[in-house]
Amino acid sequence: MSAKMSTPSVIGMAVSPVVAQPSTPPNKRRTSPSAEVSSSKQTLVLTSPSRRPPNVSLGVEFSLQPFFPPRQLFPRGVAKVAHQYTHAHPSAESREEKRAIWQNRHVLLPFNLRDSNLAISGSDVHRLLHNIFPGTTNVTEGRYRSHLLFQVKELPSSPWPLTIGGVPITIIDESGRGRPLMFPWQNLGNLNISICRASYGDVRVLSDTVLRKLAADVNAEFQKNLPSVRIIELMFTCERTFYVVVDDHIQIGAIRGSLPGRIANCPVGYLNNNELHRPLWADLPAKRQVEPQPKMGIIDSTAYDILRPGVMICSKLLKENSHPAVFSTTSGVLVQNAAGDNFMTGASHGIGDQGTVWQANRSDKIIGKAVAEISFTDVSLLELGKDVRFVNATFENSSGVTPNWSRLVNSDDILDWPICYLNSPYTGNMEGIIVMKSVKLEASTHPTQDKLRYVVYNWSFMGQQEDNDGRAQPPDGTCGSVIWDDDGVILGFYHYYIAEGRWAGFSPSVSASEVVEAGYTLAE
Repeated sequence: MSAKMSTPSVIGMAVSPVVAQPSTPPNKRRTSPSAEVSSSKQTLVLTSPSRRPPNVSLGVEFSLQPFFPPRQLFPRGVAKVAHQYTHAHPSAESREEKRAIWQNRHVLLPFNLRDSNLAISGSDVHRLLHNIFPGTTNVTEGRYRSHLLFQVKELPSSPWPLTIGGVPITIIDESGRGRPLMFPWQNLGNLNISICRASYGDVRVLSDTVLRKLAADVNAEFQKNLPSVRIIELMFTCERTFYVVVDDHIQIGAIRGSLPGRIANCPVGYLNNNELHRPLWADLPAKRQVEPQPKMGIIDSTAYDILRPGVMICSKLLKENSHPAVFSTTSGVLVQNAAGDNFMTGASHGIGDQGTVWQANRSDKIIGKAVAEISFTDVSLLELGKDVRFVNATFENSSGVTPNWSRLVNSDDILDWPICYLNSPYTGNMEGIIVMKSVKLEASTHPTQDKLRYVVYNWSFMGQQEDNDGRAQPPDGTCGSVIWDDDGVILGFYHYYIAEGRWAGFSPSVSASEVVEAGYTLAE
């Protein structure tokens, strides 16, 4: 055996963020949820020898900017090397904290794969992508690089990264285990029928304003030509495709020839509402007794002296002919109306008949009461007690920094499919990536309102669920949590997680633009 060691073709480094100074005073949770404790706090940097930062070794700090890091996780763009991998797939003995090289929350490359002009078939990119998971046989990309699909001989141990090179991933093995595509196949309409062609131009991304208008135009076309087909929701994906959700009684196959195959020059597929497997309002996960569940592990049920976004709040529903049920949800953000009055946002369906809420384990102290609801959004506005102190900042993230929020997203903002963040008492810090927007068509019975309300949602992909036992799922009660992006813009408020069916792994959140449209801004 030669004493000379060959230079590895791929270099892996598990890195942790470096922060200027921790938050003062510390804003850490008193109890860390199991979902956060069990997840990796590190990010993998994978590079070639020629692109390796100079003089990098264990414990050394270096600039992460050439690797396009998520800014909320690396606020200074600086990282410290926590562990080095000398070859792509280390043996069990060389795993840091028994984690395999791919068991990090994100994989950063010296390439921004969100740039569609950068070919993944290029030799340098190809080499890196094929040295993440063992037994990789092929790496392909979804439409408009919506995601990367890794094909492997056998599924590696989980959990798997949410993103690689800034792009979400799916993974499947030769036996068919895993997930082939991020979005379900489309049950297409008639491609010879195209509607709403002239007014929308390039529909790579759509603002909430444009999406509401498009939904109204599509609905008008259906009322004119297919009056028996009621649209429940119009969904637009990062693949520049549409899905139309219709009533369950509609037999799509029987009328496919009459259904438009293109909307705004993009292909459109159809599905019945029950195919989404989303929970019904009466059975949403928040409506449960506030008791720890074994599968959830530890949750943060602390009653804090200072209230802030991300705290467990509780309310009571008085059911007929049964004992009262206690709901638990997550505190939202403080918003302000034009008169300067402040209100905390909360999930409407998790607030009981009396409208009062308290912190977990402190049912004797009412902290606020719901005084208004933004119609069809599941967002209630709570007036807090005069003795309740509220800080409009959530808990520290894994970088030891409290995220700095700038504003609520507005209807004219363009979201270029960003990574997003939440921090709930059930999950702690967690990330997803916005990959779809939708508009729900809600029938209004109010005499002064339009007949239909068009409510916008952002859909996050939280990572592949299929055969991914290590992937944390936002459990019961996460609803109401604030969702924000790398710029500190609050994108929306979390609704629920889809745990089964072809849409498993997706989570919708109502757009914060709905709160802005109702006349509220982020309170200072």
